Amino acid sequence: MYKLMIVEDEPLERLALRKIIQRMYFNIDILQDAKNGTEAIKIAKLYQPDIILMDIRMPETTGLEAQKRIIKFLSHVKTIIITAYSEFSYAQEAIQHGVIDYLLKPVKQEDLKKSIDKAIENLERHAPGSRNSKAELVGENIIKNALNYIEKNFAQELKLNTVAEFVHLNPQYFSRYFKKEVGLTFTEYVNKLRIEKAKKLLLETNKPIYRIAVEVGFSDPAYFNKVFLKVEKQSPNKFKQSHTLND
Repeated sequence: MYKLMIVEDEPLERLALRKIIQRMYFNIDILQDAKNGTEAIKIAKLYQPDIILMDIRMPETTGLEAQKRIIKFLSHVKTIIITAYSEFSYAQEAIQHGVIDYLLKPVKQEDLKKSIDKAIENLERHAPGSRNSKAELVGENIIKNALNYIEKNFAQELKLNTVAEFVHLNPQYFSRYFKKEVGLTFTEYVNKLRIEKAKKLLLETNKPIYRIAVEVGFSDPAYFNKVFLKVEKQSPNKFKQSHTLND
């Protein structure tokens, strides 16, 4: 998984870029945004992004000045300059300081994708084995931590946003990444886990079904019955009866 930072002083521009990237890439984790060059330097030191989308003209510290300073402690970073200014001198100076591409506002989605693909290819070409292995390891740890959190908290009200925050990912990105890696949506996985816990209680205790529903995280027994029927193709009562008869 690659880490990407958006550096842009316009809130709507930051939001638009974030949404486009989240829609196009499963292997990019978008870090905290920076509103100016000074913030960009601080966040880059803290989180060490692999890719930066950097506006040139910003308050406090310009994008080019920030890039000059970032490249000194983060030599591998691939920076894509985004600006409304088309003077060739900006492009020339940017390229001299490790910028790999130069896009003009308003940025077209296809151009942005080409630039990010170029950055990823460049990263993989220079450190394919270690970087891919590191990215895979990070991804595995994210899913492992998410599943552990769900296992410990399945009986409580459990929201995707809460788990996404726990593993430090954007909720929309986490939702897509979770389904890709686990093979089920977040809700499907949680419901399946709760039903497995409920089956155990149905077979090992004499607790009423409404109590079991609450204990495994369903506040509404009717919804519990509906989910159980969908997962097991039979109602909780039928499940308990059939296994009692078999015993």
